[in-house]
Amino acid sequence: MNHPDLRDFTLGVEEEYQLIDPESGELRNRASAVLESDWSGEIREEMQQTTVEVGTRVCTSAIDLHTELARLRMQAAVAAESRGLRVVAAGLHPFSHWGKQEFTRNEVYDQIRREYRRLADSQNIFGLHVHVAVPVEMDRVALMNVLRHYLPLVLALSASSPMYVGDDTGYDSYRTMLWGRWPRTGAPPRFRDQGEYDLVVQQLIDTQRIDGPGRIYWGIRPHHIYPTLEFRAADVTPRLSDAVGIATLLRALTFGVATGSIRDESLPESIASPFMSENMWRAARDGIDAELVQHNGSTPRLVRVRESIGELIERLRPLLPEEEDLPGWKALEVLAERGGAAGRIRDRAAAGADLPSIVSWLADETVLGLGLDRRTEQRGDS
Repeated sequence: MNHPDLRDFTLGVEEEYQLIDPESGELRNRASAVLESDWSGEIREEMQQTTVEVGTRVCTSAIDLHTELARLRMQAAVAAESRGLRVVAAGLHPFSHWGKQEFTRNEVYDQIRREYRRLADSQNIFGLHVHVAVPVEMDRVALMNVLRHYLPLVLALSASSPMYVGDDTGYDSYRTMLWGRWPRTGAPPRFRDQGEYDLVVQQLIDTQRIDGPGRIYWGIRPHHIYPTLEFRAADVTPRLSDAVGIATLLRALTFGVATGSIRDESLPESIASPFMSENMWRAARDGIDAELVQHNGSTPRLVRVRESIGELIERLRPLLPEEEDLPGWKALEVLAERGGAAGRIRDRAAAGADLPSIVSWLADETVLGLGLDRRTEQRGDS
C-alpha cells in the first residue's frame, strides 16, 4: 500500500448547543422554533427541544475548520436570537433541571425513549464529535484499537461540565458520568479487524439489542455512513478555538497511527481495558489536572495531562506542518496551558458569580470573536 497522504485525512465537527433564556439563564424548549428561523437548513434538532446541533462540511485544515465553525456558530446564534434566545456551548447546563425538558416527537426519538426509559428522559448533555476521514483501503478498526487509548486526553482537554442542577459535582466533566450510564459507551474493546467489529454489530442487531449501528455509542467508532472515525468523548467547548485545537490533535493522531508514527503498545486487553476505564474516570473528574496511567511496555507510570499533551504536540506537529494548521497547534498549546472551561467556571463561581451570570458568560464565550459578544470589548479568541 502507498504511504498515506495527509490530504485524504480530512475532518469535520458536530457541536450541540443549549438554548437559553437571556434573562434567567434557564434552558428553553424552543428548538423547533429556532429551526423555523434558520434559512440555511443546516441547524438540526436533537431529541431534546432544549438542544440544536450543527455539523461542518468536510474541512482540510485548522483554518478551514475555524472558518466553518465560526460560520455555523454565528448561524445558530442569529437563529436563536430571532426567537429571543441565546446559544451556549458547554457539556451541561449548570442549573436547569432535566425534568422540565420537552422532546422532539418522531419515530426514531420515540423508540429511543421507549428503549432507554429514564436514561433517555433525563438525558440533557451536549457534546463535541470530531470526524476524521480514513482512506477506504485502510482498516478503520485497526486504527481505532490504538486511538482509543487517547480518549482520556481528549476528554480532559474538553471538560466543560462541572455543575449540574445547581451544584458543583466535583467533576470537570459530569456529562461523562451521566453519559456513562448508557450501554455501549466509554472506550471500545479491542477488535481483531473491521470484519469482527461488523460481526458484533450485526449480532447485536440480530438479537434485537440495537436497531442499527448508530446505537453503538463508544467514545470512538467507525461511522456507519461516512468513511470516518468518529471521536465522541468530548464535552462541547465554549471557546471555538478549543474545539479547533482538539480536532487538530485528533486529525494528527489518526494520521500518525496510519503512518506508523504512533504505535500500539500491544498490551493484553486484560491490562489495557481496566486502565482505559480508570483513565477516563480520572479525566472526567480532574480534567486538565488529571494524572493518567501510561504504560511503557508493561511498566505503568503516572503522567499529567499537560505533560502528555506537550509531548504529543512535539511528536505530532511535524505531521501537520502546513501554515493552514498552525492555528490549530497554537490553540491546543493555549488550551493546555490555560486549562479548559471547567476550571474557569469554578473560578467565576468562587469570585461570587451566581449561576445565571455564569450561563451568560458561557453564552458570551460561545460567540467570542464572532461580533455577537455582549461584552463591552471583544477579545481575541485565545
